[in-house]
Amino acid sequence: MTATQYAPLFRIECLHGYSGGLCPDITVSPTAGCRALLDRYRMLFRGSGASGTVYAPVQAQSNLLQGFDESCPFTFTLTSSGALDSYTDFTSGRNAAPVKDLFYFDNTASHQTEVMGAQRQLLHTPDGAFTDAPVPVRPRIFNYVPESLSSQGELQVIEPLTREALWQSPGGSAVDLRRLPEGRYQLVLDGKDLDRFFLSDRPAAQQWGAISIYAGGSRQAPKLPAACRTIDSDGAITFRTFTLSLEARKTIWRYYVIDPAGKQDFSGYELTGTVRKPQPGAASEIIFARSPETKLIDGRKAWVFESQLELPLLQAPANELSLTLRPAGNGTRGERNIRLPYARPESLALKNGTGPGSSCSEIFVYV
Repeated sequence: MTATQYAPLFRIECLHGYSGGLCPDITVSPTAGCRALLDRYRMLFRGSGASGTVYAPVQAQSNLLQGFDESCPFTFTLTSSGALDSYTDFTSGRNAAPVKDLFYFDNTASHQTEVMGAQRQLLHTPDGAFTDAPVPVRPRIFNYVPESLSSQGELQVIEPLTREALWQSPGGSAVDLRRLPEGRYQLVLDGKDLDRFFLSDRPAAQQWGAISIYAGGSRQAPKLPAACRTIDSDGAITFRTFTLSLEARKTIWRYYVIDPAGKQDFSGYELTGTVRKPQPGAASEIIFARSPETKLIDGRKAWVFESQLELPLLQAPANELSLTLRPAGNGTRGERNIRLPYARPESLALKNGTGPGSSCSEIFVYV
């Protein structure tokens, strides 16, 4: 028997500024409906943490993919550890993890930009991953009551890309979608779009997000931008990588410098910071200001130094930044430079307000 050979069809990657590469706390896995779709076309999924690739059989390509005529996309669940929300920047969407929602991303629009030194095809707009990303999760059977109770029109559930009606009920409010795979859908009443939702057997608390990839084929390809198609209308394949790019949370870094013995005075010190590899045109110096007043921490005097701009939380900050506490000017004989630790996600504290600068990372240094 001849071994089946496969060619990559598309790849999903979830990058994060915190790690400078693949996100360490996201796992990509196909939904049950996605696995059924993969099996139908004899495709394979090979995943590893925050990335995964779908492979198509090359020998059967002319037969199978020429007949690729699907309404629904390949949908993948994103699960995360609790640490992800602590170091992720949500300012383009919302400032907390979803409660009844999950974050949804797909390839229905072409967004190309440079991320981490390479041109990439994003699953979201370049200005932020979370713009319009939260989508409510609904079970397979639910009741829907429209705002206008007088409406007697036809209630439909449609596929968002192809606009194909997948369920309908004249004037009814009981929605039964047990035959549909997990994924994002749109409620329509009298031809008017109502709520969009994500259909799933699992509550939002058990899944951080979802990615849908519309591969193309005779039904989807005419609706997709050319850069987003992996299967043309005639069944020809083009390998593509689709990227979810998350930004690291930025906070004010506040240092409390404490001498447990109470013998040292740090009022004559300054905290200096340097970016090891600054972006073109960006400053390499990180400016900190010392508070004129000291604070008492557990009964001990603490000198407070605070960054004047927000700095990103990083998994390996020593590779990106250098921070030193040193005597100002010529200093006094015997005084020494002190290398400082870095802010971590668990050091987050809140300041007054909700805008930029409202979050602060507190670092306590005992010398």
